[in-house]
Amino acid sequence: MDNNTAGTASGARHGILLDFDHTLFDTDRFFWVDLKAAFAQFGISADAWERSYEAIWPTGYSLQKHLDALVGLGAVESSFVAPAMHTILEQTFSDLRPYLFPDVVEFLNTARRRTFDLILLSFGDPAWQGYKVQACALTPYFTQIVYTPHESGKAGRLDTLTSDYVKMYAIDNNPADLDAMKTVIPRLRTYLICRVEPSAIAGDRFREAARYLTIPSRLPHRRCRSLQEICLV
Repeated sequence: MDNNTAGTASGARHGILLDFDHTLFDTDRFFWVDLKAAFAQFGISADAWERSYEAIWPTGYSLQKHLDALVGLGAVESSFVAPAMHTILEQTFSDLRPYLFPDVVEFLNTARRRTFDLILLSFGDPAWQGYKVQACALTPYFTQIVYTPHESGKAGRLDTLTSDYVKMYAIDNNPADLDAMKTVIPRLRTYLICRVEPSAIAGDRFREAARYLTIPSRLPHRRCRSLQEICLV
């Protein structure tokens, strides 16, 4: 009997807090490569795309917010065109499972077999994040799914999420979030995951993920490039 099974038998619970973007989901390939290219097919210039994105990103991205910002910039001919664009884009990207990193499903299945509760804790607009998670068919894996619209807001949710667990892991690509979470719950086993391929660090392929490489860590975290490197004991 392994440690997790023994823990469950005695009433103890073990959990894993998982980030979504850049941890489970290849956000840059979806957003900065494929979704950006889809917008370009509607005649949206790269400059208009980026200016509208930068305007809305701090409050949490959503497709509707982005289209509204493009209308405001005059990049979309009229507000009547935006709903049609929204419908076409959602239909085009209705199945997002190909954007999951290759190790994700195996890791989630392994964790569940070992009786870990999986908790998704993700920053972003709740509707937009929910759309991506559902389109990846990930919802059934998680005991809890929590979206925070506030950047750096994850640590503030930990008291209610982790109080019932004797052992808790946290896996994230943002060192600042891991620092804040470990400050609140020092017993967290934190993993800082980096999905960026060094050979593709320039350009849009890992545009957002690469930014996190410049954020220093105040606290020690185990570093990994794959979920396969995480030992669940």
